[in-house]
Amino acid sequence: MATRQTLTKQRILELALEIIDAEGLSALNMRRLAAAAGVKPMSLYHHFPSKEAILLGVAESIAAAALGDPRSQGRWQERVRLLFVGLYELVQAHPRALPLSATAVLRTPSGRLWMEELMSVLLEAGLTPADAAAIYHSLGAFTIGLGYAEMLALEAPAASIVGELAGHWADYPNLMSVGLQLAVWDRPDEFVTGLDVLLGHWAGVLEGGRGGAP
Repeated sequence: MATRQTLTKQRILELALEIIDAEGLSALNMRRLAAAAGVKPMSLYHHFPSKEAILLGVAESIAAAALGDPRSQGRWQERVRLLFVGLYELVQAHPRALPLSATAVLRTPSGRLWMEELMSVLLEAGLTPADAAAIYHSLGAFTIGLGYAEMLALEAPAASIVGELAGHWADYPNLMSVGLQLAVWDRPDEFVTGLDVLLGHWAGVLEGGRGGAP
């Protein structure tokens, strides 16, 4: 039985995120959320007009906690690196909320501040608006992609995937040779390695645009 606490916007968002973290976005609905809060569903509407508004509030709370103050110092690569490490930490903290996290950078106040800082760093470095957008898309896709792999590991455990392939060695010999390792992501340090490779590429693009000037 849920312990009754004073119902506030913050409490509703906390309970919504708990449900999402435990069971995924599809498990969240107004009836389930009301039961967790120990109230009737209509009570939620005194604080939020819709489920969509609650999801947007959850996205903001995730972004605010993980992204924090985005301002940083140093060379542009170091500043961008720090921004995306923060984004990756956000994704790691709440893998089942990944769809919310992925859109938080454009739909929430904290996310937009993060994006504003990123664009400021890139444009001040001398990159064109087109290159700045391309950097966001390539680094963002890499970051969210690793988060998606982590979410899949939760939704489809490695053991169950391998179990489905049992008896099919002759059909998929190479797949079976790799086996469990395909379904498990347990090397988070490789995120930073990949991020640095991508940043190195874009640093080369910038230097090439300057005619090789230091």
